[in-house]
Amino acid sequence: MAIFDRHRHYRKVKSGLEDFDHPALSYKKPKQLRRFQLVVSFIASAALVFGLWSFAWYAMSSWVKAEIAGWVDQQMDSGAVAEFTNMKTGGFPNRIVVSLSEPHYDGPAFGQSIAWRGEMLVITAKPWTPWSLRIEAPGKHELNIGGRWQFDGAAERLVADVNLGEVWPDELDLDVQGLSMNGSAPLAAGRLRINAEHNPDAQASETGLSLRIQGDGIIWPGGLPQPLGDRIAALDVVARLSGNVNPGPLGERLTAWQESGGVLDVERLRFRGGPLGVAAGGNLVLDKQLQPEVTFTAKFEGLFQVVEILRAKGLMKPGDAVVATMALSALSRRSDDGGASSINVGVSVRDGVLRLGPLEVMEMPHIDWGIPAPTADQPSPEADPEPPKRDYKDVPPVL
Repeated sequence: MAIFDRHRHYRKVKSGLEDFDHPALSYKKPKQLRRFQLVVSFIASAALVFGLWSFAWYAMSSWVKAEIAGWVDQQMDSGAVAEFTNMKTGGFPNRIVVSLSEPHYDGPAFGQSIAWRGEMLVITAKPWTPWSLRIEAPGKHELNIGGRWQFDGAAERLVADVNLGEVWPDELDLDVQGLSMNGSAPLAAGRLRINAEHNPDAQASETGLSLRIQGDGIIWPGGLPQPLGDRIAALDVVARLSGNVNPGPLGERLTAWQESGGVLDVERLRFRGGPLGVAAGGNLVLDKQLQPEVTFTAKFEGLFQVVEILRAKGLMKPGDAVVATMALSALSRRSDDGGASSINVGVSVRDGVLRLGPLEVMEMPHIDWGIPAPTADQPSPEADPEPPKRDYKDVPPVL
């Protein structure tokens, strides 16, 4: 019982401590002190975050500048000229902006020699995605294509959004508005939009390049067959290129693409230029001479006017023009709303001849890729047979 009494006494003492009070146990910091400590903590945290972000921004901006310098060195090593007079970096804290003054490029592009010079090139990226670039080229431009065409002028808007890839950009979105250039001939575009996606590892039937082109008011000298002039009123193309599509010498790449069975599949082609309007779809391949072979299904408007222009310019014989007009008349259909008549017909190019259905329309010009065309092995010429020996002793006398 004494043991239990001791325990009960201990519990009483403990309950007595609960009623004990001391100023140190109930002390609260003054409001001013609490606010000061909160402000100091916030400033220290912000300084830490700012320091880390400044370091990350500097690292990413250095990476972007190194990529630009590496691309310039790569072009110089390949024999091209890529240069600029000055490079400036800015945009801190939420952007990386690299400005190149008086950029200049002179080298191969799109299978031919291109020389371009501009006033300014502005490259913008976000620090967290430095491989995704926006490239703007304000001001005036000078352009030389293949040493044959020279242009100078400006564009209201010239912007390209690029996702960098191992060889070519994985994605490209080019937006051109209000382009107006003069020189060898007018070069213009009211609006031109090009979207491209590249798969560098594509093989055989896989899609190596997807392409979407939209535009209107485009003037491209020499870009259209003669009857259509140089102006494209409207253009909308959706296409994909199968097989491995990567940079390299044009001859090697075209030959390799043709031998691997590469196909250009045009899902949609809508075109209006001169008197002609077309809505079509089909595919294109290259023959052994690297000339296009085309199989399309198309709907035409204004085809009669095109035939007449071909006849007037001597590109089509008068008799062939009459036969073509009669054949097309049989295929022509007037629209329900009373608009222009249209023709649905298969279009093909084989052996350099353009055909509408079974009708041969014209010979297509030979495309010169600037490389020696593959030729079939020619048999060696046979030696002239040796003349039989003659016995002049047996020749009868003339007189």
